[in-house]
Amino acid sequence: MSQFHDALTRSHHTKEVVAQLRKDIILGKYKPGTRLIEAKLAEQMGISRAPIRTSLQLLAQEGLVMNLTNGGTEVIGCSAKDIQDIFELRLLLEKTALRSALRSPVFRYRPLFDAMDLLESYKGKGSEVTSEVTSNLDIAFHQSLILMADNNAMTVAWNTMAKTIQAILEITNMTTPTFDEFCDAHRKLADMIVQKNEACIEELELHIKNAMNIIIERIEKNTH
Repeated sequence: MSQFHDALTRSHHTKEVVAQLRKDIILGKYKPGTRLIEAKLAEQMGISRAPIRTSLQLLAQEGLVMNLTNGGTEVIGCSAKDIQDIFELRLLLEKTALRSALRSPVFRYRPLFDAMDLLESYKGKGSEVTSEVTSNLDIAFHQSLILMADNNAMTVAWNTMAKTIQAILEITNMTTPTFDEFCDAHRKLADMIVQKNEACIEELELHIKNAMNIIIERIEKNTH
């Protein structure tokens, strides 16, 4: 097996492992204070320790685990308060990005148009739209608001918590009754942004806070 193939295999394993561990931590399978042992996790998953080690490093960057001085890893967890903190920071970043985009003489529509084209390509597909697809579309839409501000530091800050937000969205499924309603809610916000309607700031805040409240309620049900 070539070194290139080895690297691809490790990368594939890492993506799967970090996604699974992230979900397990958010759902409370691993409680705060739990020690995560590389060798034990590798044995349970039937893979080498390298993808486990990389996954734990990535989760530490997201604030879900903590690297200890003795080389171990301890779960920090994701409580209702943690979710509220994440969404409040997310809201602050997105509102700031949106205000910056609205003030700019050069309005960068392309990221928003691309996100909406992708989202609406799934409209009417009903059961074909999984929670994973929905969470990807949701993240793409909100990332587009950040990208319109053309602020690299803001993009880096938002991307740091994007995977955690996406996992939370996927676990709790949609925050609207149907996918078409999910799509329409984002279309309404997108239209207001394109029209440079200042009320889009208030609409964005309502949109994110409503999602946050539903998510916290569902997470609390899942973890009890």
